[in-house]
Amino acid sequence: MPRLASNRSTPEVAMITAGTTFGSDVDDVDALVDDPLALLSRWLPPHDGELRPLAALSTIGRDGLPSLRHVLVSDRDATGLYFHTDSASAKVAEITANPVAAMAVAWPEVGRQLVVRGIVERVAPADAAVAYRQRSRYLQLLAWVNTNDNAELPVEARRHLWAEFDAAHPELDPPERWAGFRLRPVTVTFWRGDAAGQSTRQHYTLTDGRWSGRILAG
Repeated sequence: MPRLASNRSTPEVAMITAGTTFGSDVDDVDALVDDPLALLSRWLPPHDGELRPLAALSTIGRDGLPSLRHVLVSDRDATGLYFHTDSASAKVAEITANPVAAMAVAWPEVGRQLVVRGIVERVAPADAAVAYRQRSRYLQLLAWVNTNDNAELPVEARRHLWAEFDAAHPELDPPERWAGFRLRPVTVTFWRGDAAGQSTRQHYTLTDGRWSGRILAG
């Protein structure tokens, strides 16, 4: 299992991401598909394990400049991609002010990249709680302990606080600031590399409830 880098004073813990070895593709990579979200669901894994794909999430900053970070893709379905985060975070403030975003997932080993642009919606608290319970123990703890006040502590104090909180809370419910979001796609782009030839993109656009696609240079 992939693991986080560690030093001599800290034990190894399972990585928070699923790496890039998940998903599968269709046989005919040159054919446009009728339902790009079905292909998206094929490329991404279902939420059947703790380790999730890592995606770049781009929002519009409060200063009007692009704002970028990585998040875990909690799940995907016929309506879009889901991610969860702290409602006190900058990304949530940016989404609240301008509820649009883009997400990108890359598979360097197999030469695939997925880019989704669309509208962001907040999901119901009950649905967000389900995703929290499916998170690893490490991420459940992080949702509680990851605060600006704690970040200002020295590293040994942070680790001591973490260990105390972990020992005192064998079972955890999500904190009130835990929030879930769905990115409803308006455009979806599938990039495929080819070690023996040109890379290509299939770019799909949603207009009046119908998807249309075209093949572009990679």
